[in-house]
Amino acid sequence: MHKFPMLLALLSTLALDSFAQSAKPVVAKDWIDQWRDVTERLIGVAEAMPADKYGYKPTDEVGTFADQVKHVCTAMRILLANAEGKQIPLDQAGLDSLKTKEEILVELRKRVDEGTAVILRIPRKHDDDVVESQFFGKTTRRFLILQAIAHDNNHYGQMVMYLRLNGITPPASR
Repeated sequence: MHKFPMLLALLSTLALDSFAQSAKPVVAKDWIDQWRDVTERLIGVAEAMPADKYGYKPTDEVGTFADQVKHVCTAMRILLANAEGKQIPLDQAGLDSLKTKEEILVELRKRVDEGTAVILRIPRKHDDDVVESQFFGKTTRRFLILQAIAHDNNHYGQMVMYLRLNGITPPASR
């Protein structure tokens, strides 16, 4: 009679462990799906803005469209490097030298590809490990991935506004 509760406890432990292991691929798929969605939209608006409008800014207090794209590149790089436990310079890492639409698009695509690789690697590590973030202090890898996706969505919305103020319908709205 005493064996049954022990067997039940063992089976429950094995089931929970199996569930925890199978949950990581589901979470990783959600992360990568969200990352790909937002970064495809970011690339779409960056491509849709004419080259001669990359210097456009709606008011003196905000950056240009090019500044928006470069900022997104920098934030992607830092947040996702931090998610892997790496620290990098907080400057725009040479992005100020990028002047043309094509140069900026090459950098954006590069950062998106690097970000994709990081997000695919994180589930193999412990995503709840605490790492040092240059923006948030001590936090989890998972939090930094979520912040990278949220930050991209925030700037996507801003970049859409820049397009609309120039009479351009964003690709995702066509």
